[in-house]
Amino acid sequence: MPLQHFDMAQPAYEQIAIYRAGIVPVLYRRVQCRRFGGIHFTMNGNPWAFLVLLTNVGGAGNVYAVSVKGPNTNWLYMRRNWGQNWQINDKQLAGATLSFRVTTEDGRVVTSWDVVPHYWRFGQTFEGLNF
Repeated sequence: MPLQHFDMAQPAYEQIAIYRAGIVPVLYRRVQCRRFGGIHFTMNGNPWAFLVLLTNVGGAGNVYAVSVKGPNTNWLYMRRNWGQNWQINDKQLAGATLSFRVTTEDGRVVTSWDVVPHYWRFGQTFEGLNF
């Protein structure tokens, strides 16, 4: 299993430490993200595979789970595609009003009811509640 890491450009790194090639141990801790406005849900994909990008997530900022609900469905779990893109393959969601439930790594949950109207199109972004 690889070590947890992050990459920095050399000029940025040199602002906080003396540059040396190789692996440099770093101590860090998560802090709460203060965001203004709500979580942004950007609708991508196609009618058979919905891909929703979440941005502007406050609180812990690290999304653990996302569920979506249409007017005629129960809560449906989405799977992480990559980064903060969450996917579900369910064509009954096309042209439906959608609600989202977002869970962050610290266990907090926020539900944005009917945040995406029935007339939505791929490429549009809608704003829900935030932590």
